[in-house]
Amino acid sequence: MIDSIKKFLKAHSIDLGLTLGAICATCFLHWVGVFDFLELKTYDYRFHTVRGPLTGWRASDSTIINLGTDIVLVEVDDETWRILKDNKVPWPYPRGDIWAKVVDNLSKAGAKVIAFDIQFDSPDARSEYLRSVSGSLPSEFQQYLPGHGDIILAEAIQRAQENGTKIVMDVKMVREPTRIPPNYIAYPVPEIMEVNPETGLINDMLDIDGFSRQYSIAGYMPHDPDVAYLTLGVKCVKAFRDISDDAVPSFNADSLMWNFGPLKILSYGRTNNFLVNYYGPPSGYKIPGRADTRPWGTFPRYSFSQILDTQDYDLPEDIDWMSQFLPGQIPGWVLAIEDEAERNEMMVMLGLGSEFDITQTPFYNKIVILGVSVEVLHDVKSTPFYNYLDLSQLTPGMETHANAIQTMLHGNYIKVFGGKTTRYMIEGAPYPMANIILIFLLCLLAYVLLTKVDLHPISAGIIIFSEGVLYYAFAMGLFANDYWWFWKSTLANILPNALYDKLYDHLQVALPGPGESYMVPIVAPLAGLMLTYASNIIFQFLHEQNDKKFLRETFGTYISPEVLDKMYEEKQAPKLGGVEGYHTAFFSDIENFSTFSEALEPERMVALMNEYLTVMSKVILENEGTLDKYIGDAIVAFYGAPAPVENHEIKSCITALGMQDALDDLRKKWASEPDWPETVHSMRHRIGLNCGKLVTGNMGSEMRMNYTMMGDTVNLAARLESSAKQYGIYNFVGENIYEKAKDEFIFRFLDVVKVKGKNIPVKVYELVAHKKKVDDATLDLINIFDKGMDLYTQQKWDEAIIQFKKAEELEDHFTSRSTTPSAVYLKRCTMFIENPPGKDWDGIWTMISK
Repeated sequence: MIDSIKKFLKAHSIDLGLTLGAICATCFLHWVGVFDFLELKTYDYRFHTVRGPLTGWRASDSTIINLGTDIVLVEVDDETWRILKDNKVPWPYPRGDIWAKVVDNLSKAGAKVIAFDIQFDSPDARSEYLRSVSGSLPSEFQQYLPGHGDIILAEAIQRAQENGTKIVMDVKMVREPTRIPPNYIAYPVPEIMEVNPETGLINDMLDIDGFSRQYSIAGYMPHDPDVAYLTLGVKCVKAFRDISDDAVPSFNADSLMWNFGPLKILSYGRTNNFLVNYYGPPSGYKIPGRADTRPWGTFPRYSFSQILDTQDYDLPEDIDWMSQFLPGQIPGWVLAIEDEAERNEMMVMLGLGSEFDITQTPFYNKIVILGVSVEVLHDVKSTPFYNYLDLSQLTPGMETHANAIQTMLHGNYIKVFGGKTTRYMIEGAPYPMANIILIFLLCLLAYVLLTKVDLHPISAGIIIFSEGVLYYAFAMGLFANDYWWFWKSTLANILPNALYDKLYDHLQVALPGPGESYMVPIVAPLAGLMLTYASNIIFQFLHEQNDKKFLRETFGTYISPEVLDKMYEEKQAPKLGGVEGYHTAFFSDIENFSTFSEALEPERMVALMNEYLTVMSKVILENEGTLDKYIGDAIVAFYGAPAPVENHEIKSCITALGMQDALDDLRKKWASEPDWPETVHSMRHRIGLNCGKLVTGNMGSEMRMNYTMMGDTVNLAARLESSAKQYGIYNFVGENIYEKAKDEFIFRFLDVVKVKGKNIPVKVYELVAHKKKVDDATLDLINIFDKGMDLYTQQKWDEAIIQFKKAEELEDHFTSRSTTPSAVYLKRCTMFIENPPGKDWDGIWTMISK
């Protein structure tokens, strides 16, 4: 076992090191924040596309899904801005006339907590102005000046507290470098603070892209690190849940949990922040393209002007809307109904005709957040639902508090694998071991697929891509609490609606309620897969090039590049010793080569042979042949080894005919060069081909070896080449070649022979031409010759002679051709007339020479 591991590590040390390097590089890049921006965008995508809103419009019939939110928004919206402007009330609104009245109305309507997302850290502007000019007014007019707005608002807050409504004012932690200490809390004006409202920090917590995804639990000042200044949202939960004033937030580093009295808050890493589980797009968001103009309604929202609209406050569009939720008041529009019966019926419908039921108001036992959404004040944030349904829309700052508060009340925190997914180095946090294990396992699987499964890089890439898609689908399903999400959404884009609806019925999963959203990192693990794939593929490519270079240097002079590539792809490098296989043996030899030696000087002879062998070897290699050796003027080659070659019998025939054409071109070239003798101009070579079982491999001694072939098939091919001169032909092939290539080429049956050294007779053929290139004269010659052969085998010698004479007239005669097959059979027929073979003659011709 240990030896096997050592052997594996030795054989895969580089690619395994590359994989571990990819894992380390991925973890490091994730730790320093390279992937943070993309990771945050995938986080947003999971909200606005994968999971979707938890409240608001959901179904196609525009029904509203209400998950029991505990928050009501009261907004200074466009409507309020317009109405109060028309009523000559400028911004900032007077605290005595406006804000105090709103506090009174909401408290009387049963609000449990009223939170201000508006700062009152400077005196009321109108009151200060009136105070500054009061000294110049006559004394009789000074008695009609209204009281100071800050005092009136403080009195309203005190009345609300006495009525059971808790008030939370926002404060900010401010830093002034020239101040000592530089950090301090900007509280509301003293008049308000004297009535002891709760206060909560509202300092923004933004990510690197300016989006609001996290929410702080408390703020701490460097000069007083032991004092926790709770944020507005936490203070609202404290007031709503009646958590004791003695409760102090404490952090459990093992569980990453903040404990604040009975409240438990899952932190985002080892910080005092948590991820806000946003419930939906801005409450005022309207679906693009929908005829229904009602807003989305993530949280119940009301216009600030509606809260002011009572019997004792006149507005330009006065309907006394808020009066229906206040004890002892009847809306003016109800009183305006002239018909008494109709008026009484309406009062009964609104519950105004009986004892006032405060539990029926939309504000009863709710946290009411007061803030602004009007665009001109720019109190807006980008949230994960910024691009919901492809419509970019900012969320009012007050609504980010609402989402954070509701997350704490429901306890539906975003559970994060490894504690957090971003800002490790910036916040000095170590890289989570859980993330290292996750990336390691994914990359290890990719490595196994790349190294253990012998795949083409493209096929391996497809498999690694599939691994990434499966992980992506798993990650998205975890967040949506629906493991079928990816496949359902993919099918929805592919299948017709009717078919998809049927399939969806079988895959339908309940929509996620509050909570159960689990977040795992996506970008870093996928980057790890990409780095693992890229590094190993590049290494394999370089390793492959080195191996191919070795093969070329070792075998390139006698094996074609195509065969070398096959050898590498099929891992079939030549082995020491012999390997038996079905191959084609090839022999060629120049006719009457001794005459060339006599006619040429040695240097000229070498130059001639180099040119000849170069051209002929090129033809062999172009047809995927393997050069065995040169024996003087002879060329020995074979097909189908060391790497398999499809249709090697046909390719050997193409080679033989191609070499004859190449030699014809050389003869023309030499004839145009005056320094070559006539012998060279008429050079011919004979080729012998045979296929069958033979042995190929490195053969020789331990000191010197040669990759060559052996076997009976090889011997027959050599005999065919040498005996071709007896028939006056130049392409002589065995029966196996004929059977495999007869559909592609024209052959002429020549004989059934016993070659010297063999007792088993074989049929032999002349390879004439490719069927697509043969001319009519050649076909006529073969037909006449075949008739003569039929008569010859029937021992009809005289009739055979007539056919062979006709064939001889069609044979190609040239100076260096000493005989032809027709001439050979004319002599045989004459011989058999004089010496008949007998009735039991089998037609076999025995060769007595090579």
